[in-house]
Amino acid sequence: MSESNHAFKNIIVVIDPAEGKHYALERAIMMNTVFDGGVNIHLSISIEMDKLRKDHDTFEFSCDGSWYNELVKPMVDAGIDYTSEILWTDAWHRSILAATKKYNADLVIMSDYATKAGHTELSSSKWALLRVSECPVMIVHPDTRLERKTILSAVNMQTDNPRYAELNEKILSYSQLLSTKYNAEKHIVNGYEDGMEYPDRAKLLRDTGTKQENIHVKQGGPRAIISEVAEEINADVVVIGTLARRGVMAAMRGNKSERIIRDLNCDIMVLN
Repeated sequence: MSESNHAFKNIIVVIDPAEGKHYALERAIMMNTVFDGGVNIHLSISIEMDKLRKDHDTFEFSCDGSWYNELVKPMVDAGIDYTSEILWTDAWHRSILAATKKYNADLVIMSDYATKAGHTELSSSKWALLRVSECPVMIVHPDTRLERKTILSAVNMQTDNPRYAELNEKILSYSQLLSTKYNAEKHIVNGYEDGMEYPDRAKLLRDTGTKQENIHVKQGGPRAIISEVAEEINADVVVIGTLARRGVMAAMRGNKSERIIRDLNCDIMVLN
């Protein structure tokens, strides 16, 4: 396949000041290294109100200048251009969406601190962001290594739905970019539930530019197949797609993409 025309120049890093470790920021700084500099980082510093209500007896929280200086020191040391804003809002995901437009973001990176038993446990606000973000969102798992050795793309190449076909192209394009920049192995997983829907393996090879041994075609539901292959190959990043929803559908939880994300225990890049 052709070289990706995407880039990660403007990155929004979501910072939770109540946490002591900022995995998302570590990923962004590493991206600046592998992309040979030129990455601009915008820090969106905020606490989700749902989390604050759950974890604290009061709504009071403060960080001093020393905390901020320590936070930005790695970027200063690396010579990375950065900006920051502090948000106090009960419309957390809308604030992040507004920032993506204001700063022309190519990527949003946020940490998942709520992982339990190897599963991703995102809040309602984070799910809302994933459903409607116009730029990719990367969910960082605390236990995933900074160096990317294996990238897994989850596609559905047997579809005749033009929206899914467009999504496949985006998934493959971003996966190519990551695998090239990180010098990582690129893998493709394509599940199918009905034997009549078996994907054309030759087409997969031709359209994805992936080595034959890195093509994984398995029968079963996408939730089980994607997490199974990700574990088998020890994937560092899984790139998946989801179709944006609005209105009543946007308020619903539990679509296929969300269930897949919940089962993975590595970094996940979600594309709409």
